[in-house]
Amino acid sequence: MTAFIEEELDRYCYWQTEREKIRQLKEVSNLPAPWTDDPILRQFKFCQVFREDDRTTRWFREHIRDPLADDRDVLMATVIFRWFNHIDTGRTLIEHDLLRNWDRKKAIEEITKQPKWITGAYIIKSPNGMDKVTGVAECISHMWDHRHTLLDKIENNTCSLEQCWTWLRDYPYMGPFMAYEVVTDLRHTYLLKDAPDILTWGNAGPGAMRGLNRLTGRELDFCKRSHNWNYEMNVLLSEVKTRLPMSILQRNDLAYEMREIEGGLCEFDKYSRIHKKEGRTRSIYKPNNLPIIEDLIDGESKYGKS
Repeated sequence: MTAFIEEELDRYCYWQTEREKIRQLKEVSNLPAPWTDDPILRQFKFCQVFREDDRTTRWFREHIRDPLADDRDVLMATVIFRWFNHIDTGRTLIEHDLLRNWDRKKAIEEITKQPKWITGAYIIKSPNGMDKVTGVAECISHMWDHRHTLLDKIENNTCSLEQCWTWLRDYPYMGPFMAYEVVTDLRHTYLLKDAPDILTWGNAGPGAMRGLNRLTGRELDFCKRSHNWNYEMNVLLSEVKTRLPMSILQRNDLAYEMREIEGGLCEFDKYSRIHKKEGRTRSIYKPNNLPIIEDLIDGESKYGKS
């Protein structure tokens, strides 16, 4: 049975509660900053507790995913958008009907007219010797040619998130991270809305592994793939459901699922890294615009001394 360190578990629940409070004050109540007294959360960037609340996902949901949620085109529309994961590129893809009728040459021509094409949120791997737009377009074209085979497999099986993730990983350059992003979106469409493992499976990336290592007291660089990360995430989901406030667990518009655990672990690791003076993450403010927070450097936050 997995045992979590109480102090670490408290910090995990604290950062999620405080991060969601910030969202509520900023986006729901429209109150001016600051939205928290925690110097770490005031100065550094952290993802939302719910991936569905992230800015890019909100745009994608409104303009692409929801309109196509019951349409077979939603598979490739999701793959195409997430491989770029940039809102301006999404607008270009819609304007030129490239989500439903992919054209590699036209996509490269139109997208490269933009000043920026691809997200900076994560590293996108593409074929060597190609610029990013050409490389991503090449990867999309390969999947486009085989889309009906994948659609048939998903539709003709009681498909789980994990099974779909495994199939997606078979495509060139669609690694475990990108496949998980696509599966997470398809979970909200007809293809995977009834997947049996929504509450029991998640793909633990490096950040989630480090988060679990902190919670269990293991060495932070432990990353053995054969380790049962998914079991530990299941235990954590059960544990936090007894600790997090109802304002998070029972939001009318969103359910707290395994994806929130996996993403939460990554952000918890980032928060803990700063809290314990082990390193930093991206700052919300440029250093010239904000004095260094001395109590942060000394290892303090609202949560307490490290």
